[in-house]
Amino acid sequence: MTDIMRVLYEYVETELLPAYLPPREYQEVSQLTDRLSRRLRDLLPNDDWDTVTKYEDAAAELHSMELEAMFRAAFALAGELR
Repeated sequence: MTDIMRVLYEYVETELLPAYLPPREYQEVSQLTDRLSRRLRDLLPNDDWDTVTKYEDAAAELHSMELEAMFRAAFALAGELR
C-alpha cells in the first residue's frame, strides 16, 4: 500500500467506518464476544488460555488483513469508475 493509501485507510478506519457499523448490533456482538472470552478464560486452564489468546490474536490479524484488502479493492474500483 502506498503512503497516501495508508493515510486514507487510517482516516476511513477512524473517521468513516464507525458510521457504517450499526450501533446497537455492533455493541451487542462486541459485548457477546467479551462475555464469551471471559467464559473461556474461566473454563480453561492457563495453558489452554494461552492457546485461545494466540488464536484470538491470529483471528484479529486475519480480520485486519481482510479489511485492508476490502479498502484496497474499493480504492481500485473508485479509480476505475472515474
